[in-house]
Amino acid sequence: DPLVDATGRFTGFRGTALPEAGVSTPAPAPAALSDPAFGSLPLSDPAFGRRIDGALRGPLARIIATAETISGQFDGPIRADYARYAGDIAHAGRHLLGLVDDLADLQNIERPGFKAARDEIDLGDLARRAVGLLGMKAEEKGIRIDAPPTDERMPATGEFRRVLQVLLNLLGNAIRYSPENSLIWIRLDRQGDRAMVTVADQGQGIDAGQQAVVFEKFERLGRTDSGGSGLGLYIARRLARAMEGDLTVDSAPGQGARFTLSLPARDGV
Repeated sequence: DPLVDATGRFTGFRGTALPEAGVSTPAPAPAALSDPAFGSLPLSDPAFGRRIDGALRGPLARIIATAETISGQFDGPIRADYARYAGDIAHAGRHLLGLVDDLADLQNIERPGFKAARDEIDLGDLARRAVGLLGMKAEEKGIRIDAPPTDERMPATGEFRRVLQVLLNLLGNAIRYSPENSLIWIRLDRQGDRAMVTVADQGQGIDAGQQAVVFEKFERLGRTDSGGSGLGLYIARRLARAMEGDLTVDSAPGQGARFTLSLPARDGV
């Protein structure tokens, strides 16, 4: 059937083509992009994820930087509502950039044969590093973090940067879902051949139904806000298990939440 637009101009044909009887039809090729930035890569190719990550990261970083410049009024005063709009744009940009990070991690950990390094680590040191990185964010809400003292150690085996990533996710969630002027505490423990670190908060808690799905993709602790991608805990548990450990939750409504990362213990001073 011929197609025309609103002005009567011919725009092409629409129809259906059927294979001739008795002639086999080849299977369709994997979906691919023909954009010059991506070449002709199938969606399942790891290189596709790396290229789209790079293609998104640059523009998003520029959007965030520009919005923060406008919001901070570094180039001169503007109307207060315009500054707030720019702040909202910067916040949304950071959220999208975090989603890009999570999607890149997701493709990486779900790749066949993914393995984590076996570094000699100290869970006490990594817990204190996580507190140092997110301490300012906690202070903005008046939240106090009770971290392990500097002389407390918990030797374990796991990939240094991946363990820090998991702890940052747990501590970031605790800050996000904790009420103002509350307490978050981090405790170290060892049970047999397991070294453990627990992040506990005084938030609203997680009921049994939410606990059953909290480690699934795109779950946000039962929340519907834009505080995260819903991939963080899924990725965190996958990373823990890739390091021969695990990530568990213990909680009840109104009693806060306690997330525990366990890894192979290592004897040492």
